Amino acid sequence: MEDKLVSIALCTYNGQKYLREQLDSIIGQTYKNLEIVIVDDRSTDDTILIAHEYAAKDSRIKCIENETTLGFNKNFEKALSVTSGAYIAISDQDDIWDPQKIQILLENIGDSWLVFCNSVYINADGTPTDKKLLSNFSLIGKNYKALILNNYITGHNTLFIRDFLTYILPFPVIGFYDWWMGFIAFYHQRLTYVDQVLTLYREHPDAVTNTFNFDKVKRGNRFFKMMLNQLNVLIKYPNLSKEDSAYIIKLNNAFKLKLNKTSLPLFKIVARDYDELFSFVKARKNISKINFAYRFSKKQKSFEE
Repeated sequence: MEDKLVSIALCTYNGQKYLREQLDSIIGQTYKNLEIVIVDDRSTDDTILIAHEYAAKDSRIKCIENETTLGFNKNFEKALSVTSGAYIAISDQDDIWDPQKIQILLENIGDSWLVFCNSVYINADGTPTDKKLLSNFSLIGKNYKALILNNYITGHNTLFIRDFLTYILPFPVIGFYDWWMGFIAFYHQRLTYVDQVLTLYREHPDAVTNTFNFDKVKRGNRFFKMMLNQLNVLIKYPNLSKEDSAYIIKLNNAFKLKLNKTSLPLFKIVARDYDELFSFVKARKNISKINFAYRFSKKQKSFEE
């Protein structure tokens, strides 16, 4: 597939500390037919200077500087819209890629719209850890409901076909663009997972993350706001069947009740559909499901608390 151009959409914002290391890992990919599009969202440090420095040495790199700050989702939307490759991969500014990442994802995408891999966390200084982003993960036997209340598909691990853009753009203003992408691909059963660690995922205070731990009962306001935003986004996907649209709307309305009181409708949905809604989390038996559903449906504390 070496004749197929792969575009790398790399969004930057004040990323001078780690950008060189990430660009080196992209330039060093075993798959060479690349277009590397860097879109900078008005950085105030030397990020764009570093980007231009690399572009001067590698003709595959082009740099775009936003005239106004777009924010996370819309900056990635812009980056994707100016790519030209048959395939597109998303890059964060602070990770490190395995040299074979693009090659392996291309070899595994098949007739899917989107393929994604696993990551292992590294510390801010690049020191490796033994913690993977996904553990004992498989799509087998799962359906789209598993991505309604949690996201396991992170943008930095993805590669997708160009035609997928017609389904995912424009990105929602709120919520997470990669959650939106993963949900749509999975809804149409055009999603593939490669069980290999191909990204070193840097953990540091300024990183943006969208993964949640459902085993921890304590749920902060930040979690609740993110969940509520994402539910409001998913119900707007225009290609949902009437039945699936009604289900997500019902779940969304039940979740909103948590603002005022413990939500009995949410309790009923989660207790009944736990195996689908939380199929990536852990298996639970009847009493455990009921206890979890109760904790999950309890009234949300006020945002000021």
